[in-house]
Amino acid sequence: MTFLEALYGSQYYEIHQRGKDGNKGRMNGNLFLSAFLVLLIIAVFFFCINFVPGFNDSFTKSIRRIFGFASGRSIGKLLAIPVFAIIYFIITKTVGSEASFNQKVDGFMQYPDEIKKKANAKLLIPFFVLLVIVFGLAISRS
Repeated sequence: MTFLEALYGSQYYEIHQRGKDGNKGRMNGNLFLSAFLVLLIIAVFFFCINFVPGFNDSFTKSIRRIFGFASGRSIGKLLAIPVFAIIYFIITKTVGSEASFNQKVDGFMQYPDEIKKKANAKLLIPFFVLLVIVFGLAISRS
């Protein structure tokens, strides 16, 4: 089972089991994948800040030139929302398209029930490992 089959298939399967339209799992899967990719970008960014000499200073200078002396919180909001929207749009047009979603769900539904029940672990373990990495890099920077 691939990561995308586990993602879209498990979302479809859980929603369909509750008697609702399983196709809403496509949006849930796309949102999860978008959040995962944003978290991956943040992890790479924090890695560069911690381990690439001069990256933090040059990045801070370029951000100050663009945004002035606005707070980091407002700059984060201004950057995070468009980045998330762009990633979500790209995902919906590529791996999260309706045709791709149906293909992944069909592949997922071919697996036995005991494998289907392990799909969430296949998704959540990498997500939480990445989350721990991001927090670890953020804390080590302080």
